[in-house]
Amino acid sequence: MAYNSRYSQLTFEEIKELNAFVAKKVKELSSQNIVIVADPPHCSTKLSIEYSKHAENSGADLISLIVRERFYSEDQIFKHYQLINDACGIGILIHEMPFLNGLGGPLVNWPLSLLDRVADLQNVVAIKEDAKDDTYSREVIKTLRDRLSIIISGGGKSQWLRFCDEGCQAWLNGIGVFEPKLATSFWEAWKKNKKDYCQRIIKEIEKPFFEYGVQKYGWHLAIKVALEHFNVMSRHDRMPLMPLNEEDSNLFKQELAKLPIRELIEKT
Repeated sequence: MAYNSRYSQLTFEEIKELNAFVAKKVKELSSQNIVIVADPPHCSTKLSIEYSKHAENSGADLISLIVRERFYSEDQIFKHYQLINDACGIGILIHEMPFLNGLGGPLVNWPLSLLDRVADLQNVVAIKEDAKDDTYSREVIKTLRDRLSIIISGGGKSQWLRFCDEGCQAWLNGIGVFEPKLATSFWEAWKKNKKDYCQRIIKEIEKPFFEYGVQKYGWHLAIKVALEHFNVMSRHDRMPLMPLNEEDSNLFKQELAKLPIRELIEKT
């Protein structure tokens, strides 16, 4: 995804390099894996087509398309997706989050009528529902559940549990970023109706991570500290992003050390 991967800190060529690397590595792990990459957050339709073709040629299955240009009309956004759909063969994931308002004022949720039109394009197969508004999310799911794979974002696994019986098939992983086995363990347990185990992951790992990290420092700074704590990568970024300071990082790492990650993974 464009924001979690911090595409805004990369050059256009680095984004292509990263997309190609991800596609190659994930397919090497298993040819059955579904690879989703993204286009730059701010770019022209012409450039989005270029990235879609590059992703397809690199072996990716879907491209997540986000529109951060200001919203003026439904036709503007529909035409953007239609042109990409007609120019490429790769599957398309709609990264649906509130638009910047072209007329000024507050952010604008995607009109349901616009989502309905875009969902009917041949290559559109999935959506990241990222409005973080339960009432609106419910309407999106009702509109699209028979046509698209729906990945809900915001609120973690407990958010997904509120919508899984309504036709929302997946959630965007949070804690799975620093330990992917938590996500697969949760999913396997859910399929086996081990709901107590699922609740343990939520209560003992996900909620403390958000309480002691995300709510205090913001998602990106918190996840970078977690990745550093678990020896994945440094928490430092390119400017203008700055890492969480040493004192707060150490305090958060103390909380991360208390999470029963190994215990819960081994229980599956």
